[in-house]
Amino acid sequence: MMAANVTEKFLTEVVEHLEPVDVLDHFPDLKDVDVEKIEQLQKSGERQEACHAFLKLILLQDDEDLRTNNINKLVNAFREEGYQRLVESYEDAEESDQKATTEFMEFLFKTTKPELMNEMDAASLIPILLEKGYIKVKDQQYLNSLQVGDRSEACRELVRRIKKKHRDWAVVLFSALKQTQPTLVTKLDPGATNEELVRKGLASPDPGPLTEHQESEEEEYNSDLEKYDNEESEKSQKRKKVPEMKLRPYQLELAEIADSGQNTIICAHTGTGKTWVALHVTKEHLLKNTNGRVVFLARTNALVEQQYNLFQKYLPDRKVYHLHTATKECLGMHLIINDHHVFFMTPQILLNNINNKRVSLGEITLLILDECHHSRKKEPYNNVMKHYLARKRKEENIPQIVGLTATIGVGDSSTEDGALQHMLRICANLDTLEISTVQRNLEEFRKHVAVPKEETIKMGQKEKDPLKNLILDNIAHIEAYIGTTDLMNNKHLLPMWNKRPDKKDGKHYQKWTVHFRNKVSCKLRNNKELVRVIYTAMTHLAAYNEALDVNYLMNKEHVIEHLERKFEDDLKTLDSASEKEKEFLLMITEFCKKVEKMEVEINPYLRLMRDKVVELVSEYTEIKGMVFVQTRATAFALAQYLTGELGSFGGLKAGPFTGTNSSETSRGMPDSQKNETLDNFKKGILNVLVATSVGSEGIDVPDCNFIITYNYTGNEANVIQMSGRARQQSSTVAHISDQAIQKREEISLQKSKLMYEAFRRLNSMLPNDRRRKILKYQEEIRVDGDLFSLGEDTHKVKKPFRLICFKCHADATNSEDLRIYVGQHRVVINPEFRSRCDFDKSTTPSRYTISTIKCTKCKLKWGTTFKIDEFEIPVLKVAAFLFDTTGEEPRKIKKWGRVDFFIESINKSDLLEMYKETVDVEEAEEQ
Repeated sequence: MMAANVTEKFLTEVVEHLEPVDVLDHFPDLKDVDVEKIEQLQKSGERQEACHAFLKLILLQDDEDLRTNNINKLVNAFREEGYQRLVESYEDAEESDQKATTEFMEFLFKTTKPELMNEMDAASLIPILLEKGYIKVKDQQYLNSLQVGDRSEACRELVRRIKKKHRDWAVVLFSALKQTQPTLVTKLDPGATNEELVRKGLASPDPGPLTEHQESEEEEYNSDLEKYDNEESEKSQKRKKVPEMKLRPYQLELAEIADSGQNTIICAHTGTGKTWVALHVTKEHLLKNTNGRVVFLARTNALVEQQYNLFQKYLPDRKVYHLHTATKECLGMHLIINDHHVFFMTPQILLNNINNKRVSLGEITLLILDECHHSRKKEPYNNVMKHYLARKRKEENIPQIVGLTATIGVGDSSTEDGALQHMLRICANLDTLEISTVQRNLEEFRKHVAVPKEETIKMGQKEKDPLKNLILDNIAHIEAYIGTTDLMNNKHLLPMWNKRPDKKDGKHYQKWTVHFRNKVSCKLRNNKELVRVIYTAMTHLAAYNEALDVNYLMNKEHVIEHLERKFEDDLKTLDSASEKEKEFLLMITEFCKKVEKMEVEINPYLRLMRDKVVELVSEYTEIKGMVFVQTRATAFALAQYLTGELGSFGGLKAGPFTGTNSSETSRGMPDSQKNETLDNFKKGILNVLVATSVGSEGIDVPDCNFIITYNYTGNEANVIQMSGRARQQSSTVAHISDQAIQKREEISLQKSKLMYEAFRRLNSMLPNDRRRKILKYQEEIRVDGDLFSLGEDTHKVKKPFRLICFKCHADATNSEDLRIYVGQHRVVINPEFRSRCDFDKSTTPSRYTISTIKCTKCKLKWGTTFKIDEFEIPVLKVAAFLFDTTGEEPRKIKKWGRVDFFIESINKSDLLEMYKETVDVEEAEEQ
């Protein structure tokens, strides 16, 4: 016997609308071979067969309890994955009038589908359907990317997604169309009578004004539909099972000060549940403040998204919104602030909205800052807090501040007094007089703070390293060439050249290559050819410097892969390269051929790493670990090695996890890739993360049973946070390092002890003393910059300038043709700009990255393009240019925010008008 609600009609709807891969994760007991079969069926286009196979597995069970449990899990899976249509079919909650309305709307859609697909504007519908819960953020992102190519395809996919998940999809779709495209709605429904359309509120009877009676009928229908929507929303909410959240006593203690409405920093070890405390504080705040607005800030988009997902799950009765730079709403906070309760974003997005005067901090009642120890100097958190302190001084409305951190750190301090001053400055920046720590529930708190077993494995000296010598030979060759150029006659550049580091590995040499390259580009105004050659030479020296690091810790094949990946794009355009560029690139290819032929044993350091991983994998029944390394290049190489070498041993599968922002010498890891990696780690698809320092704080990862640092150490805060990742009982933290790293580890450990002592003194200070010192530091903040004029252009110089290519000094654009769009994008409005660029279409286009812009002469990446309506708009990357003004030396500026020249702003309508005029002129010229 099946459950009564598992009717033939219900199963028919499941087979018609379900994509089984969406719910497979909810059935972890299914055998791998069965899961693979279902996935393969769906992948090959046999979705209905995949549904039948899936339902057969979970419903045809001899054990009645097991079958009932599977049915409950299936319905819960439908809820979690947004298949509200199937949930309602199972619960049979449909009313007769709802059924009639729905059937009519579905009929109407079928008869008007071709016209709808051609004229419907998916872009305007997506935000409405997202807010109503008919699509999810992942649907939104995919649909936005489809609009780049074929708008009608985006419409078809939008309809497909809401139709398969929601029974009343047509009602909601037409309701959304009435808001966005009312003229389109009136053109539809060839099969219904005019009276019926009027009664349904979908059309007017005749052209011209409506009669008073007809207007009232339309209002009445709209009112009924709105009432129905509200009632359905309430019913769905009651049916939805809200996950229970219970805080431990020590977590309730951490929340006490925040619950009382005071500003505070919640400080507790990694893994003790600070996010749960923040969730509790948010719920309590909104209960006490009916018009409350909470903003949760995190420093990376990956962290913002995971916190958003958690809060959304546990705040089902509140409207929770994620503002992301990859969505068109990222600067539209003012449009939604009154309709939502909790917002998630990076501090920069909040700053953009404040600077553009779209919102103010006065509209926010609670501001939560994750990893708040980063409220220092010119970091975005601190810039937000400067706005806050300026409002406080003017006695304007300000939000309550709650910071979250595992450790406040000691900054650059090496003494206890200096460490204490650093902590007091952080408190001053966050306007908090109280720090929330566990005092009364220490015994219970300690039960939940895992103390891992720590061990250190020393790396000895390599006996031979022929590959290192080969890399050093190439470095010496390039340096010798530079010594023959006209640079040696330049009194501004020669001193810096002579101070180049003798030691070619390590970060010091890497930084020197960047600084020297920048200085050459600024100083040599009249020798474009030499600027381009030196740029290329420094780029190759930086790559060889990274290769030395990879070679130190990895095998020869990883060095080859690193260099080939680094110059992949350059090798594709070898024909357009200059003579010297070709020579340097051919050195790379010859180097890789020599290395391939070399007979080199496995790196002894890598052997230590491999053996340690094998030991840990054998020790634990479940593999869940993190490995920390110093550089991105090593992270990618090591993740590939561990998967290839140990994939068959215990099923180990590793993935790299690095920072998002690109440096001057290496690319960042896209947010989408980072999110996917974290998601795979949580699901167990990956069981080892190989991370740079970005993995030590902030991210929410499953409890690890081992942490390995592979010739890596961070500051005192990183030391604490890394160990905090090993949360399982009997976990291990292993440090594999050479003598130099061990010395740095000792300094970090000493600083962590210094931090604990300074923190003890901070907590034991008399409240009045602490208040006096914090207020003193706040006064220093005011005097130092008088809180500047964030977001205002009063300090910008109105002076003409040119942007020239950083690599070859080719003209790019000038101040007259540059505009600031939506407060953050520097766009070019002159169509002649296109003649100076090459446009490479992105292999994964989205609405925000259609093409890559490159200098037509030297192929340096200048920026990207994004789409507004049918136009492709160029957005420039500041690091690709020098700012050239008459009578002054060109300058390189790292961030657009630091540019001290005034750049005029432009809105969407004016920008589109300029591009439309350009198209009209071009068409006229062609005729």
